[in-house]
Amino acid sequence: MVLITLQKKAQIASNGLTLVSILDYTDPGDWRVPAQENVIIWPGNPWIKPTDRAVLKGTTLRIGVIESVPFTIVQHVVNESGYNTTELIGYVPDLIELLRVTTGFIPVIQLASSNQTYAALVQAISNGDYDNVIGDVTVISSRREIVSFSIGIFDNSLSIIILQSFNVDIDLLSFLKPFSRSLWLLVLIAFVYAGILMCMFERHDNEALQNRSLVSQLSMSLWFSFGNMVGYGADFHANTASGRLITAGLFILCLMLVASYTANLASDLIISKSQGTISGIDDIKSGKIPFNRVGVRVGTASEDYYLREEIEIIIH
Repeated sequence: MVLITLQKKAQIASNGLTLVSILDYTDPGDWRVPAQENVIIWPGNPWIKPTDRAVLKGTTLRIGVIESVPFTIVQHVVNESGYNTTELIGYVPDLIELLRVTTGFIPVIQLASSNQTYAALVQAISNGDYDNVIGDVTVISSRREIVSFSIGIFDNSLSIIILQSFNVDIDLLSFLKPFSRSLWLLVLIAFVYAGILMCMFERHDNEALQNRSLVSQLSMSLWFSFGNMVGYGADFHANTASGRLITAGLFILCLMLVASYTANLASDLIISKSQGTISGIDDIKSGKIPFNRVGVRVGTASEDYYLREEIEIIIH
């Protein structure tokens, strides 16, 4: 029978680390407790074997926070003794208090200076100034190389703020934009064609067209076609069945044209008022605004992102 000590556990002794046998393996394939049992000192120096992970109860943690509304708000209040003191309120202090009650650790909250950047705040953890930091710190690849991040609590978004432009470009032909050129041409052809047909069918039976020259009859018919097409109406009515049929067609055409024109015109006006100088980071990358006219807060994830995008533009 071969006896092999297979698993050992390292524990702290007075003279350093020692290895303690905890299980022996025998040749038939059995595990057994060694004949000479050794006392095992578990993390935290307890004699009882832990049944769960390490806990933070009673551990003092240096927690770094940075002033950022509404996450951490610094208030100056007067205490019961009449002295001015600094009080931290907001989402982060409330979260720290909830974690303290839940896990039982002892928080030592350290407020970062007002001129400290987020990049320096992350570096302070690596330097050992804080045990952890709770705040609106953006997770980026360069920061992951030096510290570890928990699961994000709030989603972060990058916004561009630009001065609103009040310059109005006057376009005298903007009323033609709701319809394309081909559609305007089709409307013109329908208008002239309906006027000619109206003149042919009504010139002999309609009193408004009788005793007039051919040019005058054609003009009145075109006026009739135009008035009914735009929904205004005309000075006379159709008397023949053919004329009434043309009038019904003009009414239907008027309904579709007016509804479509009004909707498209309103949409164009809304879009023109909502359009700014730039619409996103791509406009900055394309050079719509000079790079020296773009302001970015130093030491933030926005600075890293902007510099990375600018370097890519220079390389390409």
